[in-house]
Amino acid sequence: MSHFLFTYFRLQKSQQWKKTFFKVVFLSIGICGWLICYPSLVAAKNLSQDDQEAQQEKLQPLQDFIGGWKGVAMQKLGGRDRWAAEAEWAWSFDGGIPAIVFELSPGRFFTRGRIIPGAEENTFILQAHHAESDTVDTYSGFMDKNKQLEFTNQVIQISRPARLLIKTLADHKRLVITLQYGSNEKRLQQGATLGYTRKGTVFATRSRPLHECVVTGGEGNQQVSYNGEMYWVCCKGCLSMFEANPEKVIAAYEARKAKEQEKEQSQ
Repeated sequence: MSHFLFTYFRLQKSQQWKKTFFKVVFLSIGICGWLICYPSLVAAKNLSQDDQEAQQEKLQPLQDFIGGWKGVAMQKLGGRDRWAAEAEWAWSFDGGIPAIVFELSPGRFFTRGRIIPGAEENTFILQAHHAESDTVDTYSGFMDKNKQLEFTNQVIQISRPARLLIKTLADHKRLVITLQYGSNEKRLQQGATLGYTRKGTVFATRSRPLHECVVTGGEGNQQVSYNGEMYWVCCKGCLSMFEANPEKVIAAYEARKAKEQEKEQSQ
């Protein structure tokens, strides 16, 4: 009888230990998934003001993509399957984390995406929401010497774009996004091409923006005011940033302009 009770309680303890173990495992997996899907919610608590400015500086080479775009997409180069397409690129400062975001309409391949700096210099991470299931594909990439962004999917599948090439042309008034498909990274073929023209384009060259964005220094297209002074912003993300803390934005803008003026005088 004592042997039976000993065995019974030992079995119960073992089963309880297994249940606890699996609960811990599933909880850990859930937390990891949450961190992957919402990294900014965690990073925002630990990102200092200097780190935010450094991250914004790393994203500055992508400023030429900011704005509204309208054009034509084609399923295959030279193919007949074509459709009208629009894109909107903007800065995002959600949670104090600088990022570049975009929306594609219609989103035949991706509906939207978010770009943040990578670990290495001149590298970037793209999280793109797939059109069919709204799952997130993660791409790692870099900007080459011709200022073309090249993103490669971390998991290559024949049914999904394996590589994205993104570049501007004609003094940043044209935007071209090329999607490549294949079974592995060494054997990729060109798929869809999305060609856009910047909305409200005036084909005249100038070395500096006509109206400078007070947040990023890009081409301003919307006027804002504070204490009777007028400023410009380049996108909805910068507008939100300005409205949330105009004094901080203006102080950073004036410091940036003073540094630029000092640099010009020293040359």
